[in-house]
Amino acid sequence: MRVLIIGCGWAGALLAYELRRRHPSLDVIIVEPFKEVGGLLRSEFISGFTIDVGGSHVIFSRRRDVLDGILNFLGGNYVKHFRDSYVLLGSHLVPYPFENGLYVLPPEVRAEALISFVESMISRDQSWMPRNFLEWVYGAFGKWIADNYLIPYNLKIWKRPLDDLSADWVFTPGRLPIPNWRDVVRSAVGIRTEGYLEQAEFYYPLVGGIQALHKSVTKLAIDLGVKILTNFRLDGIRKVGNEFVVNNELRSDKVVNTMPLPELIKALDPPTEVVKAASQLDYNPVLVTAIALRREAPKHHWIYVPKSDVVFHRYAWISNYSPYNSPKNSSLLIAEATLKPDEEPNADRLTHKVVEDLMRLDVVKGNDVIFIKSWIHKYGYPIYRLNHVRVRGTILGWLEDLGIKSVGRWGSWHYWNIDRVYEEVIKLISSGI
Repeated sequence: MRVLIIGCGWAGALLAYELRRRHPSLDVIIVEPFKEVGGLLRSEFISGFTIDVGGSHVIFSRRRDVLDGILNFLGGNYVKHFRDSYVLLGSHLVPYPFENGLYVLPPEVRAEALISFVESMISRDQSWMPRNFLEWVYGAFGKWIADNYLIPYNLKIWKRPLDDLSADWVFTPGRLPIPNWRDVVRSAVGIRTEGYLEQAEFYYPLVGGIQALHKSVTKLAIDLGVKILTNFRLDGIRKVGNEFVVNNELRSDKVVNTMPLPELIKALDPPTEVVKAASQLDYNPVLVTAIALRREAPKHHWIYVPKSDVVFHRYAWISNYSPYNSPKNSSLLIAEATLKPDEEPNADRLTHKVVEDLMRLDVVKGNDVIFIKSWIHKYGYPIYRLNHVRVRGTILGWLEDLGIKSVGRWGSWHYWNIDRVYEEVIKLISSGI
């Protein structure tokens, strides 16, 4: 049997490897539209610096079997960290998760945060179900945390009215932390607490940047006989009898997609309702800016920045992820800023604004800069609009009827991390493709 996988990001490479490992008789081929494989798990190497060009990615999971499965690919080439991350609130670096880090704020501020948090708790009953993301933020965290952190931060990253976003995704296991009211109370009275425990310890490749994970899986897949075709423009997929014909040149018994759903739909001949659904899938591109510096980094991992006058929503000291990510006595940070898909991105202007804002926050000083480089990724963050369940259901249901499976962050149109993609790929293979 021949299986064709579309896309050689994390999901595509992992899927190909696991299929060949479990079913050696399968003929597995991956077609990748771009010259480079890896998707958002790519790293570049410039003047001794290792840059994760798809943004800050780390390895963690709430499930030990999943974590071990991912780490096994690295063969010991990884380092373990205890998270040292913050939310920048005014002049305060509040330990992340924010509701667990209230203890660093002045007593009167902590009191206001706790009062509104308790008010939100006692105002909702067992049947409470938020109609949208904005209601969830207010209902789960209270007005003070919502107004001072979660609303400005989420407006910045999603660039959509928060009452136009679904609340469904925040209940997905392994994603946003749900506040433990006991920990919020302890934090508000000045006691240090720790939240989002599955991410409190995380792992990262020791050498090679985050792409080392993708590279190791890809090599294992190739060693098992998987073929990878890069620069493969997907022009058309037809069902002919029991076979799929791709670009009138490749024939396959099965097709599994991992590329963004709108790009896949362009290569098919879908009915009107599927075309309409694909046009309603929402997303934001992302600009990733790397800045190499002639000084050591503070002992931080990543910082969330809810300030509305700062263009990026997060920056990360990835030189602290591995000692091999930057030369001695230097450091490397990456900043991430989302864009609207209908914007005409001006990379130079945006990069200048990123650097200007970092300098204004006193994170970067001009005479420390060695080099600056930016990358824009069209598909950065999938967005959960209120119609998300219906829209993706329409598309995936039609693909299922056609005999095409679709998995991965963009193949499923879910905001999934490395671990969740791993889980879903294994689940797909176990259920039979």
